[in-house]
Amino acid sequence: MKRKIGKVALFLSLLSVLWLLLGMFNIVPLLIELPNETNIRAHASLAVILLLIGSWAFWNED
Repeated sequence: MKRKIGKVALFLSLLSVLWLLLGMFNIVPLLIELPNETNIRAHASLAVILLLIGSWAFWNED
């Protein structure tokens, strides 16, 4: 179960990193715009969180 969570987290983190790279070239929107709120750069935070989850899932517990 732990490995499945890790694989899903790594896949989603790769998608968010791809979103970041495409946003840098103005292919996709780089910011999420919510009404009456400041712009959010959610893709960078999402990538870091998912990579942390992925690393937790593949950690060897001795």
